[in-house]
Amino acid sequence: VRSRRQRQMCIRDRGKYISVIKGAIFDVVVDLRKKSKTFGKTFSIILSEKNSKSLYVPAGFAHGFCTLKKENYVVYNCTKYRDSKNENGIIYNDEDLKINWPTKKPIVSVKDKKNLSFINFKKKFIK
Repeated sequence: VRSRRQRQMCIRDRGKYISVIKGAIFDVVVDLRKKSKTFGKTFSIILSEKNSKSLYVPAGFAHGFCTLKKENYVVYNCTKYRDSKNENGIIYNDEDLKINWPTKKPIVSVKDKKNLSFINFKKKFIK
């Protein structure tokens, strides 16, 4: 993964286990469980080979990350297989979520640039 690579805030109905065996990432989750007291709140953590921390993200949360080193090996396990027909996401720099990403000029894929704002995501997917 390239340096300062930004990964979309993807939403899937599956759990994810993230760990870094080389390098470091800034990892973010957003609670999308409608009835949760923490709905719309974010949590961020740095995962790295040095701190040996891992993160489990349950179903019902958005997840994204930004690499912090030039070379990164990220272990990313999911509880269900990927379904490209059901992929959707929230734009990484959403104004309402106010995530303080550690880079001002991230490398963002064309696909990820098309993600919805948090407001539009709620209107479309959270009833």
